Amino acid sequence: MFQVHALSRTAGARPLTRPVQLKCNTKSFTIRRAPLQVHATQGASASSKPAKDPAEVRSDLIKGCKTVMMELQGLDFPRNDVKGYFKFVVKPPVGVAKDFDLSRARVVVDQLMTGQEADINDVEGLKAAQLILSDVWRWRRRGGGMDDETDRPNYAIALESLQNMEPEQIDRITSSLLDNLPITEAEKRQMSGSVQQVAMAGINGAVWGSLAACLLFLLIFNFARGG
Repeated sequence: MFQVHALSRTAGARPLTRPVQLKCNTKSFTIRRAPLQVHATQGASASSKPAKDPAEVRSDLIKGCKTVMMELQGLDFPRNDVKGYFKFVVKPPVGVAKDFDLSRARVVVDQLMTGQEADINDVEGLKAAQLILSDVWRWRRRGGGMDDETDRPNYAIALESLQNMEPEQIDRITSSLLDNLPITEAEKRQMSGSVQQVAMAGINGAVWGSLAACLLFLLIFNFARGG
């Protein structure tokens, strides 16, 4: 018959590590307790989500830019104003590096507006364009520029609010039609809100009817001012 002599473990006590002696009538045996070892097998790490296909990323960004431009058009901020904003934008939005060349976003927007989506390969330019458009959309959604009673184009008001630009930096009409007229820069700024749409349509699309209408408007405007 065996008898086991060992100290009992109490709550909070250290594990029993000294040998346990077993005694019988004729012999004694000493059993040394080996410390408990736990072998854990590291499970396979959770598989990371596969990266999106670049073509899918490009497609999503194009759709996003077009959607925001449609939303802006519904907020009385048409594509000509979008084009004007991108022409002068200099401060990158949040999420874009400070030294990022914003002309890349401008090129992308021009391609979107002229139906050259198949030629757009600049994914980073698309990302910047979408962020810029989103900034303008949020500003307009909050009522930005809605209370302005001047004849300035919407993009000029947006640039003042979002880019902290001075009026003389953005209100100047740069088309050859108006640059060659013998009028002051102040007069060009005064006329910009009224003739911008016609001038841009005439120059960019080479539509002679629009050019004639613009010239007629200028003649009437100067005649009225002279009178």
